[in-house]
Amino acid sequence: MSEPAEFEDLVAYLVRTSRLSRPEAARLVDEVLSFLRERPEEFVCRRHHALQSAGLSNSEIFARLTAELERWRFRAPSYSERQIRRMIYG
Repeated sequence: MSEPAEFEDLVAYLVRTSRLSRPEAARLVDEVLSFLRERPEEFVCRRHHALQSAGLSNSEIFARLTAELERWRFRAPSYSERQIRRMIYG
């Protein structure tokens, strides 16, 4: 949200229409905005770490990341496996 007034309007709306307190609503809005600001590169590194921790092999991870990027919330270009590797390992 670019305008502080928009943030405050959304927080006020959530307080009015839910059981959230003002601090809870503000935190919720802040968390959602942080989630939506994540860049594709950050998403790839975060998901790679999570999938690796779950025991998946890199070939499984790269295939899964490619599929997830196609339907994720940001418009990410189609990345090759090599580009995904570069995002993760530099």
